[in-house]
Amino acid sequence: MRNLLFLWVLFLYLLVCGKAGAQNLSIIDSLHAVRKNLSTEDQFDVLNAVGFEYRYSFPDSTIFYCTQAFELGKTLALSKNLSKPLSFIGLAFANKGDYNRSAEYHEWAIQVAQQQQDSVQLGFGYNNLGRMFFDGGDLERASTNLFHAKEIFEDLEDKSGLAYVYRSLANIYKTQQDYQQAIQMSTKALQLRTELNDKRAIVSSLVELGLIYESIGETEKALQNLAIADSVAELINDRVTLAEVEQAVAEILLVEGEYEKAFQHASNVLTIVAEITNLRLTIRASLVKAKYLIWKNKCREAIPIFNDVISRSAQSGNLNYEIEATRLAAGCYRLLGDKRMEEGLLTRQEVLRERIINVDLQRQIERLEFQLQISKKERENELLKASQANSESQLSAQRFQNRLLIILVISISMVSVILWSFNRKRRFVNRKLQEQNERILKQQEEISNVNEDLIRQNQQLSELNYEKNSLMNIVAHDLKSPLNRITGLANIMELEGGLPDKQQEYLHLIKNATRSGSNMIIDLLDVNSFEENGHAPSIVEFDVKRWLEERVNTFQLAAQAKSIQLSIENSLSGNFNSDPEYLNRILDNLISNAIKFSPKNREVLVSGKLEANRLRISVKDEGPGFSIQDKAFVYKKFKKLSARPTGGESSNGLGLAIVKTLVDRLRGEINLISEQGRGSEFIVTIPAAKE
Repeated sequence: MRNLLFLWVLFLYLLVCGKAGAQNLSIIDSLHAVRKNLSTEDQFDVLNAVGFEYRYSFPDSTIFYCTQAFELGKTLALSKNLSKPLSFIGLAFANKGDYNRSAEYHEWAIQVAQQQQDSVQLGFGYNNLGRMFFDGGDLERASTNLFHAKEIFEDLEDKSGLAYVYRSLANIYKTQQDYQQAIQMSTKALQLRTELNDKRAIVSSLVELGLIYESIGETEKALQNLAIADSVAELINDRVTLAEVEQAVAEILLVEGEYEKAFQHASNVLTIVAEITNLRLTIRASLVKAKYLIWKNKCREAIPIFNDVISRSAQSGNLNYEIEATRLAAGCYRLLGDKRMEEGLLTRQEVLRERIINVDLQRQIERLEFQLQISKKERENELLKASQANSESQLSAQRFQNRLLIILVISISMVSVILWSFNRKRRFVNRKLQEQNERILKQQEEISNVNEDLIRQNQQLSELNYEKNSLMNIVAHDLKSPLNRITGLANIMELEGGLPDKQQEYLHLIKNATRSGSNMIIDLLDVNSFEENGHAPSIVEFDVKRWLEERVNTFQLAAQAKSIQLSIENSLSGNFNSDPEYLNRILDNLISNAIKFSPKNREVLVSGKLEANRLRISVKDEGPGFSIQDKAFVYKKFKKLSARPTGGESSNGLGLAIVKTLVDRLRGEINLISEQGRGSEFIVTIPAAKE
């Protein structure tokens, strides 16, 4: 009956393991009630099981339960396994970031295992100590302890212990970017766990192996391993493990551009974590979902998700996720044309990055202090051994007093020199650390002052930019009306007739001047509207071949007026999905520029074709071309380049800026092929859009 009760308790603990991301108080209350009816030896095992499962999510609970287990084990005078709760406490302190206390408990566990001649726990002690050194950044000590554990488990032929060691070694090789060795170690761990039929451990090894393959770009193998892990996790109904696998798949698919599949896996994760409350998985899955919405051009739906991720990340102290969400939210506001929100988020992103730098510096200092303390302990152990040898020498000094007296003096002198040298080095290191801390504090103060200045300057620039845009719109609109009236009056005068030739020439100049001014105002308003409003393109399906021919034909008269041959090579066919108004403006500006800057009796060639569901348009002329200096400013607003119109036309420097803005809106590319004096060719590539 007692054995059945104990098995039922272990089943409840396995259920707790499946929900490690959230504490289930009802199950824990039941366990405490049942534990009273167990024997004291069974209570020792249960306390250890509880402590081990809490090592990641609630390390303080691990310390509490495992301390109780250790005291109970001493009371029972156990001959084996007494070092197990000490190892678990060491793991808990490592997860809390207290590597000094972690090292103390791991070394204590190894000492107890040696005293009890408990080889299994001795192997786990060395493995856990190696893992602790790995987390602390000391790979040399980590490798030494892990190979000690490997030798012990190989002698014992303990497959479970060997699997843990192989997994630890895989992490070290992965950190050193020795991916072949990492795959070999991880594969060995998976084989051993498969032989043991430990399904939870099998899932862990498959996920780790998949992530290693993803690190070296072998995505197919990575997804294969994660698919197997997912099926195993389904069999054991481990919800947290299943969510971890789903999330790993979602992130890999997102990197590979499989947005729909990534979104589906992330949605599954959010459904699971809604039941078990896992903040880290919630943040990661929400990021995948928001990135999918950006891909779908649904920035307004993505922004609330980013805000939630920023809030959750700030609460949990995860700066990396907070920075990523802030950056992506700023991008959404940029697409929506909200400059103020974009600049505010970008400023916050810079502040968070500076905070990460400060945190990393602090961690480096803590790791250095930890390594110094470990070195100090090792030296203290050496001195302790020397002192023990000295004590033994004193015991035998009764027979060899004269000779041992000389040896004793020499030993004391050597110890004194060692202590003096050690104290000198320690003072030197402490002085360096103090100086470094002072420099860091000074740098932090300077960074804080610079950030405040940047925030004030950004606010001032935003206000000035707003005033500039408002003033530009007012001036442009106020100028447009009188110019239109002048044009109308000129048309009326021309219709009435009877004007001398000289006055007709003046009237023609007036119309050209007002037309040039109106065109400049239209371009000015358009480029400002495209950049500030950020409205999305209107996607429709249209006959692309007919469209290209119609656009080119509208410029035939202008080309003939300058004796320019406007040719077309149209290999297009079928329909194409995009915004025809955007495409009209792009092609019109490129053709008008080619005619405007080409000398008489030259050719302008327009060609179009479809390549891999992408529209490719080329406008090639025989004009003056672009110099190297021109190419640096070719898409800048109001930048008049070295070339000048050949027929007295006006140029306001806005046409190519509008073209670049519209091409970017359509997620396309524009390339310029030109040498000064040898003409130029603009090539625009636009992908087909989804309706």
